[in-house]
Amino acid sequence: MKRDIFGICLSKSMLSNNLSSTFTHVRAYHKSSDCDDLKVEHAYPQMTGKELLSNMDSAQAMLWRAEYVCQVPK
Repeated sequence: MKRDIFGICLSKSMLSNNLSSTFTHVRAYHKSSDCDDLKVEHAYPQMTGKELLSNMDSAQAMLWRAEYVCQVPK
């Protein structure tokens, strides 16, 4: 999993392979159009990959990050 200064990078392809995994300290950032600042729009203490995918579809144009992941063995 890729990580940047904001946390684990959450993408649809990565989440589709981790639907049952639990992600903690999840944040959705919105980048304002007139500057390079990122603003936290949504914050969740814990979500599954499936819940995250659902929220990503409803909140487009966001950067999604998490601090930790607990993966379910396949």
